[in-house]
Amino acid sequence: MSTSDRKTLIADSAIALLGELGARGLTHRAVDARAGLALGSTSFYCRSRIELLSLALNRHAALDLADLEADAARWAGTQPSRDTFVDGLVARIGDWLSPDKRHRLVARFELFLIASREPELAKVVEGLRARFLNGTTAALRILQVPQAEVVAPVLMMTVDAMLFGQVGHQAPVFDALQCRCVLSHILRMGSTAQA
Repeated sequence: MSTSDRKTLIADSAIALLGELGARGLTHRAVDARAGLALGSTSFYCRSRIELLSLALNRHAALDLADLEADAARWAGTQPSRDTFVDGLVARIGDWLSPDKRHRLVARFELFLIASREPELAKVVEGLRARFLNGTTAALRILQVPQAEVVAPVLMMTVDAMLFGQVGHQAPVFDALQCRCVLSHILRMGSTAQA
């Protein structure tokens, strides 16, 4: 197994532990056990807890980005419209809320909460969010959403709020129609602010 593959396995195991047991369940020894690695393997690649959390955070962002890139590939070659963008975003939120990705959803907010108390990790979150914000702004500009740079952070915060609102619930808190209405309203926000 290559170093890169081993780090990915460690990061995926850390995300799974965060999602299942929370921050208290994340130890180097627990990651070794979860990943099926020899004792001390995680410590070799991540000497500190912050390094382990940073690895998990970057891996989590890479997984989310891969999902978004797959969505973009599915829409490639179609005429971009706000309706198709909203439909895609509703489907993306639904997928992130699915039972198969629930541990990832919980891990996301565990990582954000830990980062709120760890300045070194907060810098990692800030850098990753800037990357996602730039991508969201670019997508809104393609859709010719007025004031895309104003609308993009509101859109991102709304998606985060929708995901966070679901964390403590097994059944959906809102349906696709409600989600679509909220997201469509946000895309119209730029036109309203411009008037």
